[in-house]
Amino acid sequence: MSHPLKLEVFETPDALVGPSLMMPEDIEDIRLNAYEKGYVAGWEDNGKQADADEATRRAAIERQVEQLSFTYHEARGHVLKSIEPLLGAMVETLLPALVKSTIVPLTIEQLLPLAHAASEQPLTLRVGLGCRDAFEDALKGQMLPPLELVETADLAEGQAEFVMGVAETRIDLTHAAETIGRAIDRFYQIQTEENLRA
Repeated sequence: MSHPLKLEVFETPDALVGPSLMMPEDIEDIRLNAYEKGYVAGWEDNGKQADADEATRRAAIERQVEQLSFTYHEARGHVLKSIEPLLGAMVETLLPALVKSTIVPLTIEQLLPLAHAASEQPLTLRVGLGCRDAFEDALKGQMLPPLELVETADLAEGQAEFVMGVAETRIDLTHAAETIGRAIDRFYQIQTEENLRA
C-alpha cells in the first residue's frame, strides 16, 4: 500500500490572511516613489532618444556634406576639363598674336628713356628676323639719337634687345608666353594627379 504524499508547508504562522490595511502616509510614500521612478525612467528614455536623434541627424549631415563635397569636386573637375581646350587654344594662338602685337610698342616704350639718357653713345636695337619693318614704322617720327636697327636670327619674334656700349637689355615676351603655357600645363597635370588620388 502506498503512503500519501506529504508536501512541505511554506506558510508562516505570522502571515496575514486577507487584505492588509495601510496607513495614508505609506500609500503616499509608495505613490511618490512610483512617480519618482517613472520620472527618472522617462528622463533617461528621453535622453537616450535625444542622443539617438542627434546621432541620426549628425550622420545625415555628414552624408550630405560628403555628397556636396563630391558634387563640388566633380563640378570643378568638369569645369576645368571643359576650359582646358580654350586655355590651350589661347596659349597656341592668342598669346603668340599678343606677343607679336605687343613687342613693338613695349620695346619703343623701353627704348625712349634709354635713348634720351644715352644720347652720346651709339644705340643698337636688335630684333628677330622679319620684324624690322614693324619696328621702323613704329620709330618713324620719334626724336631719337642715331639708332641702328638690326635683324638677327638668335632672337624670336617676341624678343628685342637694346645694346648700348657694353650694356644690353632684353625684352622677352616669347619666354613669358612659354612660361604661361607651361604653368597651364602644370596646373592640369596637378589636377589630374589629385583626381587620381581622390
